[in-house]
Amino acid sequence: MSGTGSKGAAGHVETPHLEAGHLGRGTLVSLSLASFFPAVGIALVPTLVLTATGNASAWHATLLAAVCVVLIGRPIIVFARRFVATGSLYSYVSEVFGPWARYLTGAAMVSGFVCGVGGLAMLVGLFVGSFVHGRQADPTDLSPLEFPTQVVLFALAFLIASAIAYRGLDSSVRIVVGLAALSIPLVLVITIASARHTGLQLATQFDFAQFSMGSTLRGVAIGIAFLVGFESSAALAAETRDPRRNVPVAIMAVPVVLGAVYTVATILQVPGLLQAGGQLSAGASPPAALAVQAGLGTTVGAATDLVLAAACFSSLIAFVNYGTRFALAMAEDGLLPAFLTRIHPKFHSPHVAVVSLAVACFTFISAAVFLIGDVASAYNALTTLLVYIWALPYVLIAAGAIVLTRRTGELRPGLWISAVLGGAAMAWTYANGWINPPAAPADSMAWIAVVAVVVVLALIALSSLRRRGARQPAAAEG
Repeated sequence: MSGTGSKGAAGHVETPHLEAGHLGRGTLVSLSLASFFPAVGIALVPTLVLTATGNASAWHATLLAAVCVVLIGRPIIVFARRFVATGSLYSYVSEVFGPWARYLTGAAMVSGFVCGVGGLAMLVGLFVGSFVHGRQADPTDLSPLEFPTQVVLFALAFLIASAIAYRGLDSSVRIVVGLAALSIPLVLVITIASARHTGLQLATQFDFAQFSMGSTLRGVAIGIAFLVGFESSAALAAETRDPRRNVPVAIMAVPVVLGAVYTVATILQVPGLLQAGGQLSAGASPPAALAVQAGLGTTVGAATDLVLAAACFSSLIAFVNYGTRFALAMAEDGLLPAFLTRIHPKFHSPHVAVVSLAVACFTFISAAVFLIGDVASAYNALTTLLVYIWALPYVLIAAGAIVLTRRTGELRPGLWISAVLGGAAMAWTYANGWINPPAAPADSMAWIAVVAVVVVLALIALSSLRRRGARQPAAAEG
């Protein structure tokens, strides 16, 4: 992969490159798991799913979300074991379906990365805002969670995360894994304390008479939002040793390990969350409310807010790295502006893409919070939008795995069943947004997803045409 460079004495263009093959399996898997902020998932998945589904369906939805992502993972690793592609899904589908799939998947993934990276910055703002809110004398003052304060927090988060990503991948890995490891113990202590305080109330949670498929599927969409983009580690394939073996392991580690952890956390936390409704409605974050409810005190809750803000920040760094390498791959294919291909000569990072992604995400989430009114509601809508947007690439990759293996004469019934079920689940998750829409403002995300993909697809087509037009006069002169 190359960027722009300077001419040497003999007229040769010396182009800086990304550092090839220096990430081992352990480092890649650690980064993959850490970048999905396990502490934040443990803290937020149970309450968000509970809000969407109700008590009896919460753990069903979390488990089903993990299963759906595992089913999609099998088709993805079919490609990961065959191709070293830094564009991940975008590059994979083009191997089977050709240019139209590359354009469509690229548009969806660009939109998805803007939503995903922006959502992580929102979480930083949410937890820092919750910490500030908890220290105020007036508990009715929610200004730390509203637009002016949040915009400042977003700007600071992107400024620092971009600076770290700008300095290169090695610095990012150390910070991401370190912050993720530091954030997990406190959240586990709160979860266990809450379960001990309330009991598990299994008779209620496992009351299948209260099961509702519509509400469960709404919860599935939220659960998937904390796992979607799990294949992003494939974007580092060019910088990984033996990527055809190591990238698939890193990909599947996310839904298998974290999916199981989030399901158990949901079962443990739901009784406490039901009792902590007062603190939650007053603006406390879920782990802070659980800490108070379990008798751990407000100090522990406040500390948790800061720890989780740090965990979200670590994930923000990771996904800035993933997203910019995806943008770099698209730019090298001529679908995004050429300036995104520039590699820093010292840090070997796609520094222009880093800055561009940060600016785009900051603008998007600032507008979302301004229009919706507060960061919590905006984040809930954004997680739904992310899943709806990413459903399209997952459906295409599921179909692509079937076509690829049939084309090569392989008999893979287990894979085909996984691909059909996983693709159908993702398609139905989106369709359910129209059939059983969530509460406002998330109810609008089904059609906003279509608009977002169409707009980005138009921008990609325009960029491709402009670069093609620029190449033709140069070729004629040559």
